[in-house]
Amino acid sequence: KYNTGDATAGHGWIHKALVQARLKNGDGMIASLLPMMTESGYYPSLMTDHDTNRRNDTYCTDTSYGAVGAVNEALLFSNTGEIEVLPALPSDWKSGYINGLMARTRAEVKALSWDLTSRTVNVTLLSNVDHNVIQLKVGIPWKKAIAGGREVELLEENGCKYIPLTLQSDTEVTIEFMLSDSE
Repeated sequence: KYNTGDATAGHGWIHKALVQARLKNGDGMIASLLPMMTESGYYPSLMTDHDTNRRNDTYCTDTSYGAVGAVNEALLFSNTGEIEVLPALPSDWKSGYINGLMARTRAEVKALSWDLTSRTVNVTLLSNVDHNVIQLKVGIPWKKAIAGGREVELLEENGCKYIPLTLQSDTEVTIEFMLSDSE
């Protein structure tokens, strides 16, 4: 059992995981989720208990939804005019994919995949509006990006690399990032 030494409520662990993801600490996000990922943390219905040590036997939906939210935050950060994929990728997640994340830029991340062994990250975006100007970033060091078979212009601001995109409604754009040789 992970949580025998403290009485942090389930939503407290989720809050910690969300903060770690926002601070770009993927391993910290996972470490904050693990106390909830025990047989005592979940009921057979997959609802969670308010307390990880079940001292109150109280359902808590915060942890059920919050765990998904923390993982999503680790895989996608967005704000008006910017999207960063894999901002807090846990070190054990060497490859993976997710589909259908909605960014705060009025664009959907239709598909996001990564493979650290082959040194690639692929992202497909679909905007809900025309002329949607976005700075697209990757939370892992990268050296170039390719879209439509051509290398995309790389810009840098305050030490952060990004590619500028102007998305049109209902038109998918796929970008392949080539990762740097050292992380």
